[in-house]
Amino acid sequence: MGLLIWGIACHDCTAQIVIKELTPSQLQEDLDYLVTGLETYNPTMYVYGSEKVFKKKIEVIKKAIQTPIDALEWFKLLCLAVEGVDEGHLTIGTEKDSFYHGFLEGNFKSLPLSVQFLGERAYVWNNLSEEDVLEQGDEILSINGRSMAAIRRLIFEYTSSDGHIETFKQQRLSKELSARYFWFVERPQQFLIEYKKRGTILPQKVSLKALTRAEMAAWSRKRALKKEVPRGINAVYSLAIEKDIGTLTLRSFDDAIIQQNDLQAFSFYERIFKRLRQNKVKHLILDVRGNVGGMKDFVDALLPFALPKKRKGVLRELIAWDGSNVITSFPKRNRWFFKGTIYILTDGGTYSTAALIAQYLHDYGEAVVIGEETGSRYEGFAAGNFHYLLLPNSKIQIKIPNKWVKNQLPQQPKNANRGLMPDYPIVLSIDDLLQKKDVAMAKALELIKTKS
Repeated sequence: MGLLIWGIACHDCTAQIVIKELTPSQLQEDLDYLVTGLETYNPTMYVYGSEKVFKKKIEVIKKAIQTPIDALEWFKLLCLAVEGVDEGHLTIGTEKDSFYHGFLEGNFKSLPLSVQFLGERAYVWNNLSEEDVLEQGDEILSINGRSMAAIRRLIFEYTSSDGHIETFKQQRLSKELSARYFWFVERPQQFLIEYKKRGTILPQKVSLKALTRAEMAAWSRKRALKKEVPRGINAVYSLAIEKDIGTLTLRSFDDAIIQQNDLQAFSFYERIFKRLRQNKVKHLILDVRGNVGGMKDFVDALLPFALPKKRKGVLRELIAWDGSNVITSFPKRNRWFFKGTIYILTDGGTYSTAALIAQYLHDYGEAVVIGEETGSRYEGFAAGNFHYLLLPNSKIQIKIPNKWVKNQLPQQPKNANRGLMPDYPIVLSIDDLLQKKDVAMAKALELIKTKS
């Protein structure tokens, strides 16, 4: 569909307030309440970012509210405020709020395209419009006179992520352009698309009518654009072994998916690594691309099997908003630990606990990282449990991560406020995507062949 909304959850949802009936002073009061809540419950507040810069941003937003505004404009300003916190786990609102619900109810009409952004360039992926002219791989040059680079920059200003990590924002932009254009750029009834057909030079133009979510779904069915989604145990992982090479794909640690498959982290990994040993696997390709994390048990339980050397000391601290903390030390090595080389495939969607796996195995297990910068901050980030802050006047719920995952680093990173950087960066082309070339996987196999 191309219209995905990350992180929406309903927790003690309350009756909706008509935002446009609130006075500017009431909304400004809500912003002050938001800042106080963030300072109270987010343990990383001002650890990785500047208090002065953040509060200046809040004052600018407050001054911009001079007249009553509607729910969509209020949501936009809240996103702008929250982006300044530099924590990707922060979430605004629930599915019952009008700025989300309008899509689900068919009240909102938006851009009927899904795209793939590669750097500042954007390409048609799924055409969900009434017009047949746009095909997968056509490059979109501009929308209603705005270049795609300018649209990307504007939407990034309202998109939360850890620190200065753009790969995570890029993932969200590609998945959610339709909604994010609607929220943060404009809400027209027509879109004038300037584009180039694949393999051509001359720009062309086509006008697309804005459509509802249901209308886009209908065109998706007509064009047979349904995407295969892994289900059952495949939604969690897959394991393939060919000669002395194993490929373990870890797709999700989502609590609900893990529970549906009745998995226990330690026994899950024990079965896998026992099988790798029995099959005399020397090279393990661990694919965590697109894994946005979930249960931390699936980080800690992996380490006894994936760290080849015995280690002692502190791995990380988990510091709660109230100052209490839990220290995690290096685990004891398991008898089935992997003795070969691990190659980890990452991208901007390698996030939260999945990013920790890549980081720990790289830093302490000598794993080779191939792909893109991971989506979570290398030094640490806010996650864990959440505090649900209800803004007093607008009644918008802010989901604040109230634990600080503070990593004990073997050395300080060259670039602060960034994710884990790959040893072998991979830059994809549109031809790679269209031809379904797995460039990162090919690089891993090349390295294995060279080593063998």
